[in-house]
Amino acid sequence: MAFPNSLHSLGKIASKQDATNFVHAFLEVVKARERYLQHRETEITKRTHIRANAEIEITNIREKAQLLRDYFVMTFAERRENFDRCFQLLDAGMSSQNNQQIDAALTLIVKMIDESPLKQANEVMQQLKHRSHDQIIDI
Repeated sequence: MAFPNSLHSLGKIASKQDATNFVHAFLEVVKARERYLQHRETEITKRTHIRANAEIEITNIREKAQLLRDYFVMTFAERRENFDRCFQLLDAGMSSQNNQQIDAALTLIVKMIDESPLKQANEVMQQLKHRSHDQIIDI
């Protein structure tokens, strides 16, 4: 009878140890799942933040591109008008043989040629890049 009792005792010890191991393993799985869910939420939040920032940046880029287009339309229209006036002044000076008028017209034409609308556009874009939200930029 001693033999079956010792097997019975050994079975109880083994089953208690197996149960303890199972519980520890199960708890590790639960902890790993909790870490995974927490990490997953963090990554979802990061992706949401990235998408929101991307939309803000895309909107800013589109607004700046539209501003640049408008600036070029306005600037080149203004330059065209100024050149037209200068050439009208030059034509009038040549017709009347007025050397002062011819000189003034040529001086204005050369001055306008020296002014680069692209350089001015670059300056405007740099001002936009480095301005505070409430700052007004003179174009």
